[in-house]
Amino acid sequence: MTLQELVKNIPHKGRADNREISAITYDSRKVKPGTLFVAIAGIQTDGHDYIPQAIKNGAAAIISNGRSPKSSNIPVIQVKDPRSALSHISADFYHNPSENMFVIGVTGTNGKTSITHILYHIFQKAELSCGTLGTLGFQSPSGMMSTGFTTPESVEVQQMLQTLNTAGVKNVVMEISSHALALHRVDDVDVDIAVFSNLTPEHLDFHKNMDNYFQSKLKLFESLSSRKLAVVNLDDVYGKQIGRHISAKVSTFGLDKRAKLHPVHYTLSLDQTVSLLKSGKVEFEICCPLIGSYNLSNILAAVAVSLERGVSPNIIQSALNTLPPVPGRMEKIDADCNGKVFIDYAHTPDAYEKLFKSVLDLSGGDGAIKIVFGCGGDRDASKRSKMAAIAEQYAADIVVTNDNPRTENQKDIFAQILSGFKQDTHQVIPDRKEAIHTALQSMSDDSILLILGKGRENYQIMGTEKVKYSDIESIKSFTNAD
Repeated sequence: MTLQELVKNIPHKGRADNREISAITYDSRKVKPGTLFVAIAGIQTDGHDYIPQAIKNGAAAIISNGRSPKSSNIPVIQVKDPRSALSHISADFYHNPSENMFVIGVTGTNGKTSITHILYHIFQKAELSCGTLGTLGFQSPSGMMSTGFTTPESVEVQQMLQTLNTAGVKNVVMEISSHALALHRVDDVDVDIAVFSNLTPEHLDFHKNMDNYFQSKLKLFESLSSRKLAVVNLDDVYGKQIGRHISAKVSTFGLDKRAKLHPVHYTLSLDQTVSLLKSGKVEFEICCPLIGSYNLSNILAAVAVSLERGVSPNIIQSALNTLPPVPGRMEKIDADCNGKVFIDYAHTPDAYEKLFKSVLDLSGGDGAIKIVFGCGGDRDASKRSKMAAIAEQYAADIVVTNDNPRTENQKDIFAQILSGFKQDTHQVIPDRKEAIHTALQSMSDDSILLILGKGRENYQIMGTEKVKYSDIESIKSFTNAD
């Protein structure tokens, strides 16, 4: 595609000629001859600082917001917002693949990954070709590939959608983060059903306040035409507001009996969730190995979408009965110790509250809850003491350890966590593997150990480097001497 064709639909200044563009990138290290380099501002770095490097590497053209060389042998196109421009031109470059598929976008603070996982399994059982994009990676017919982001930058999103479209995949379920919405990563994804799980305090280092956070999420639903559908959680205070702001049709799910899809009754245990669901005049029972009331909400979201896509209750029942664990989400791990051990990605106060309450309820109050957790560095510091306070309410023993400290001083992170404790029921062990082994060593038959924050991540971010590390491997390497 030529440069002129790529920029014709975006407001710009500068002369675009008919030179061929063979690739688009915002990373100067990936520039090669024929590449269009789009200079976008990131959280830590600004692509405009790397324009000279992009030119040196052979960039065919540059798109910037005005910060660019005054003279160059290549076209420099100026736009008001390079991120928005990157979304538009990426969609055009990859021939707008989302227009040829049925796209389901899932957003919310918690539950996105689980809802996506459940939907994928239901669609597979219904023999509906399906791909996914989210925290766990990019799921295509050739397998799963890690991306490192909940929602990658727009050029990768469009490239992945094109890969699925070329492979004949007709349905795509993708997690859509608030960052992605605020930073224009999905502006040009044609979403057919948008799903809202919930909204609780998170990412406030980026959004500053809950209203801004909600407004970012709302962008997804405001972009839906009247022919599209919003599926929202009626149990959530923000979910109840969405319908007032959009022109799309709205379908609801929740424990609230006023929701279109809701449970008539349900039974929760540490092994499974059983419920009789009702949607209009249709009633059917489900049995699913996911546990906890928050997972019942995730199940409801996926079932609501599946019914809207015409999947029969019988197929939904069969799919949920055989649902594999959601990787890193309240996932039971076999360990050489007494009691039960779970890993979970929970890393917000709301996720902690829901998780601990569910575990306490499901164990009938008989289990002694133990927790290993930390807080990520260079992220919202205001939640650290809150997470500690919630953990202290539920846990008999707590081990505080590191969790992706990044460039922040680990001692400062620990100090902010410890400020939330009122009692001396915790210990601090910076090395995460040692912390897990210490907790495992103290297990008894009725112990329930929750190792939180990383799920199935296979790395630790120390400084600016990713170091190989896995909670599961740490658990597996433990040998109970007794």
